[in-house]
Amino acid sequence: MKRIAGILILGVWLLSGCSYTFAHEDGYRMAVINEGFPVPNNAYELKPEDCTTEIAKSAKYKMNGIGDEEGTPPAEYLDEIEKWGWTEMLEARVGNVHYFKKNGKVMSLIIQRDVFDVFEMSDEVKL
Repeated sequence: MKRIAGILILGVWLLSGCSYTFAHEDGYRMAVINEGFPVPNNAYELKPEDCTTEIAKSAKYKMNGIGDEEGTPPAEYLDEIEKWGWTEMLEARVGNVHYFKKNGKVMSLIIQRDVFDVFEMSDEVKL
């Protein structure tokens, strides 16, 4: 019984050390739906939204501190997206929905408090 309690305590201790909080210093990795689009390394992937005729692929991530109550992403994240070669389509932005273009592909980023969605838009969508 002591052994099981010890294993449980160790497990809780290890899990409490896992942090899914935005920190620019932690770096970035490729999104699961598009290898050329960055997401923070510590983002935890959730079940994505269903695709539609406008959306070819989608991914949903959880990460504490990624957005504020208005859905504003950290400036460092937007800078990193540009470093990866994506240009924000400012004229297409609607509220907290950001659009980026690179090599004929359009990606959409929707930031909410502690959750964000990345969508690869279908080729039929013209923004």
